[in-house]
Formats: sequence, C-alpha cells, structure tokens
Amino acid sequence: MPTRLALTLLVCSTAALIFGCNSKEEVKVYTAAPTSAPRKPLDAKLVASLLDHTLAAIVPQDDIAWFFKLAGPAPALDRHREAFYEFLATVKLGDKSTENPSWTLPETWEEKPASQMRIATLLIPDEQGPLEIAVSSLPYSGDWQAFLVPNVNRWLGQLQEKPLDAETILKLAKKVKLTNATATCVELVGRAPKKQSNNPHAGIPGAPPIGTSSPPPRSAVGKALSYKTPKGWLPGKISTMRKAAFRVVQGDAQAEITVIDLPASGGTQVTDVQANMQRWAGQAGLTDLDTDQLKQLIQPITLDASEGSYAEFVSPESPDRRPSIYAAMVVHQGKVWFFKMTGDTEIVVAQQKAFREFLDSVKFNGPAG
Repeated sequence: MPTRLALTLLVCSTAALIFGCNSKEEVKVYTAAPTSAPRKPLDAKLVASLLDHTLAAIVPQDDIAWFFKLAGPAPALDRHREAFYEFLATVKLGDKSTENPSWTLPETWEEKPASQMRIATLLIPDEQGPLEIAVSSLPYSGDWQAFLVPNVNRWLGQLQEKPLDAETILKLAKKVKLTNATATCVELVGRAPKKQSNNPHAGIPGAPPIGTSSPPPRSAVGKALSYKTPKGWLPGKISTMRKAAFRVVQGDAQAEITVIDLPASGGTQVTDVQANMQRWAGQAGLTDLDTDQLKQLIQPITLDASEGSYAEFVSPESPDRRPSIYAAMVVHQGKVWFFKMTGDTEIVVAQQKAFREFLDSVKFNGPAG
C-alpha cells in the first residue's frame, strides 16, 4: 500500500502535467467591430412630413350633402390649412338643395368647371405643385351617423388606413360655421398610393404621349369589369374610385366618361335612383323638373343581365355653360355602378350612340372590387 506521502506526490505531479506548476491562465481581451451601425433616434418630424392628409368638410342641406375635400402631402396641407377654413367661412348654400353653393375664392386660387362627380375643382397654387379641393354632392337621407361613418372610412381607405368605428369618427369630427350653414370637418392621415401615369402605354418605347389623337385599345378588361372602347375615346384620369375613364375632345369642347362603383350598403344616398337623377339634372341646370317630369326622363336599362336606370340631361343654353349629363346606374353584386358622360352639350349629344354602345358592351367579370 502506498504511503500518504507517495499519494500526495502523485496527485501534485498529475496536476502539474495538466495545469502547469504554479502557472496562471492568461486572460485575453479582443475588440470586435459592431455588426451594424447604431440605430439613429426616430425623427418624428421627418416621419410626419412623409404622410398624406385628407381635410374634408360635409355640409348637409335637406336631401343633399355637399362635400369640400382637400388632399395632399403633409407639408402642403400645413401651408394651406388655415386658408381652407377661411374659404369655408365664405361658402353660402342656395335657397334650395337643387342650387349649387356659392363662395369667394382667395385671389391666387383658380376654379375649374364641373366634371364627372364634381360640381367644381378649386386649384390652390403651392411650391410642391397645385392642390385640389374637390367640391361634390351626394343624396342625404337624414341619418347623419349612417352617412358620416361610411364616407370617412372611404377616405381612410384611400389613405390605406383601416376603418374606424362610429364613436371614434364622431370624436374626430368638428363643427365649422359657414355663411348660412354648419359644416362637419375631419382631418385624416395616412399614405396615399403613388399616382400612376394616365397613359396606358407609359414606359412602352415609341408609345404616343397622352392627349394625342392615337386611338386607344378597342377593348379593356379590369378586375371586375370589361368593355369595348368606342373609336375616338381617349384614356381619361383613373383614380381609386374610377374603374374606367375616357375623354372626347373636339377643339375647345370636351366630354368625360367615367365609371365608378360604390357599396350599396352606403344607404339611400347611394342606391336612390330618383335622388341621384335629381342631382344630375340639377348639375345640368335642369333645376325646375318636378317629380313626374323627372320620371319621364328615366328609362330602364340592362347591363350584362343587371337591371338599372338611364337618363339624358341636356343642359339648356345659359351664360354659366352648365354641362350636359348622360348617366346610368346599375346594382350588381352589392355594388352600385355609375356610368356617366359629362361635358359640353355638342359633344355629349354627338356621342350618345357611342355611349349607349359602350354601355351595351359592359360585362361584369366578378365581384366588384
């Protein structure tokens, strides 16, 4: 049996072999470059400047609601927000809802005539390019909350934002006094989709620029709609609401053809044939039509097996040069489709056959999107 001393020497000699006698483990320090640069603090002002704003006022009057909508990038809205409210203070409603409101424009603003669903377009000069105030109207049933909420959520959709509940929207809204009425105003923030070129041939080598007399495609197919484009119709301005748009130009005269769809769930202001036709008649200057006269102008029409209504409103000669309007509205799969030709009377009347052929060619490809 080994002695205690022999065992101690054996353990010490083994430890020396493994760790080294009386040696200390060396600690080494390394400096490594960071894998990425430190993140800069969020610049709240910069982020806010990249957003888009929609500033809108709604003014109910009997069976009509008037809209004044200004949209644009945040810096531009900041420069013109005060002027927008000062302009609203000058707005005066007519004695009857069939009369368009009047207003006083700031010296540098410009007013464009009526087009498609607009009563007027007001241009505001700005260093980033002119801003537009769209002035329009819709039938109003008298149920304020049921009218306000879907319209605000429609604008939120245009800013790629989720819809809000009625309680939140009512808290966002504020009242603004006009000359002889009160407007409800909302300001919404989001990111509007980048505008696409109006030229369907943009980016194609050798393609004609928009506005030339080159014929457009003879047919077109969209997500929810297909049709044949009449000869001589030029591409028009497409937007989130417009599913199709065309222009017809003859010298200084022109007409615009538009196709839009709105949810039938929007209420009677969307689905009421009589109210919509009355509004279009008023825009054409036919403000004295009684109910029976209006009914006589409305004809049944069928688009791709969907029943609808059609009317032609030829503007009487007058100094204010109101547009003539031919229009059809058809309900299809939960959407109300509006087909309108608006413009100088001589072109609208001359394009009557082409417009009817265009309507006859319409095919609904699926659920409206």
